[in-house]
Amino acid sequence: MKSPLWLGLLCIGIVLGLYATFKVYTVGFVLYAKTDVLVWTLPLSTYIFFSLTSAGLAFVSSIPVVFGIKRYEAIEKRTLYLEIAVLIGSFVCLLLHLGSPLAVIYIFLSPNPTSPLWWLAVLYHVYFVLLLSAFWGIHKGKVSKPLGVLVFLIAIGTSTTLGWLLGMTDARPTLNASFFSIYFPLTGFTSGLAALLLASMVPAHFSGREVTVDRSGLYNELARIMGIMAGMVLIIFLWRTISGGISSTAVEYRAFKHMIGSIPYNIELWLGLAIPTVLMLVPSIRATVWGKITASALVLVGMFFGRLEFVLSGVVRPLGQMAEGRPEIVSYVPTIYEIFVALFGLSAMLMLYTLGEKNLRLDAVPE
Repeated sequence: MKSPLWLGLLCIGIVLGLYATFKVYTVGFVLYAKTDVLVWTLPLSTYIFFSLTSAGLAFVSSIPVVFGIKRYEAIEKRTLYLEIAVLIGSFVCLLLHLGSPLAVIYIFLSPNPTSPLWWLAVLYHVYFVLLLSAFWGIHKGKVSKPLGVLVFLIAIGTSTTLGWLLGMTDARPTLNASFFSIYFPLTGFTSGLAALLLASMVPAHFSGREVTVDRSGLYNELARIMGIMAGMVLIIFLWRTISGGISSTAVEYRAFKHMIGSIPYNIELWLGLAIPTVLMLVPSIRATVWGKITASALVLVGMFFGRLEFVLSGVVRPLGQMAEGRPEIVSYVPTIYEIFVALFGLSAMLMLYTLGEKNLRLDAVPE
């Protein structure tokens, strides 16, 4: 994963992202497919995807510290660094969704303890500082249990508060705060496991680095947990679908039908949840490198489209005066600049991780 071609592709993604950043800051949101109805689009869903994946990685990195399972110390440093890289990718997408870094600073400097948005800004600042401190300690060969516990608690806080924030409005019946405050941490944990497996196994495969028996057994254990989590999320996902269909009013039901017929919904259902669950239930497949890599990649693809489905399901049906003169369900196609923003977050994250893989001895185990 250190070839000139790989680095070149990442540089292209970053350059396109910087170009989109310049255009957004100089021209404005007219470059996005945003309207007064479609206020949430691809940059926001990509931010949610990265943010929850980072929180899920925090759950994994906290296992040896919080739960005392020592064998997970072998992957603790790599997991922490991947958390940082993924979180930075989420910040890139969030800033470009908001349009200006000053918007974030204003939220942080305008205390409103009754607002989940303010709490989210505070939690992210604390979370990022804690992650940097925890990684620096491990890089120096020391593990801090208090830091590990705090990272674990803050990760729970960010993932649940995000569900609270996006589902708090009664005007969006498809977004249920009580549901997503549980669903987000579970899907984040699943995404985090998938991201860690890919980030651990793909570089080892392409570099020809030999994987020890102990580490291979750990990867198999992580894959089994990922399969279990994907199955649990699948059950909750289906229950959301069933309850949504049964309890919807006539107006809400039309939006519900649109949701379950959408491409992102079905990608999340089949590619992101159903197929990985089946693959990881078969021990002979789960034990193979290709099986773990395939299932992990499918989980991440499915979760990415699931975040987009979540965002769009709350805004594609115009409400109140906004519905006048508009179709019952508005369509959405991301603009090229929105795609560049998502690519920017992904490329920045992968570039940081690639540099860390090369220079920071991510397989080192603290004493």
